[in-house]
Amino acid sequence: MIEDLNYVHIGEVKVGRGEDVLHALLGSCVGIALLCPSKKVYGLAHCLLPESPKITVNIGARYVDQAIKSLLLLMGIKKAQYSEVQAVLAGGGNMTKPQSANEEDLIGSINVNKAIECLKTAGIPIICQDVGGITGRKISLHCGSEKYEIKRISRQGS
Repeated sequence: MIEDLNYVHIGEVKVGRGEDVLHALLGSCVGIALLCPSKKVYGLAHCLLPESPKITVNIGARYVDQAIKSLLLLMGIKKAQYSEVQAVLAGGGNMTKPQSANEEDLIGSINVNKAIECLKTAGIPIICQDVGGITGRKISLHCGSEKYEIKRISRQGS
């Protein structure tokens, strides 16, 4: 079996260029895609939790706050260039308690809210988001065409 090197696993960040297609399957995790067409560089993070319990300089995406910093660093984006970057968010679904009345307390919603907060703080606009609900999602980032795609994955039996 050949491993798909462009698949972004939980806790990973990957950067792509040219004909790369980065993709991730998401449930309550949030996928954060960053697009920088002016530099022709793109990144995708697959985040499990909202906030790192301690400040870290390690590259990764276990935490939303860590992932955005990691992506920007790996993409070679300096603070003065943040205005050239756009974000796409996917995931954050309620995969464990579909009948819950208080969605704000579920990890998927907390992940999404943290991503929105971090991107806003960095001054990076969100150009598309497909988040929440009770479905999973697959996000694909086509680096060569500068396009992205989010497909909903229905629950079995729903």
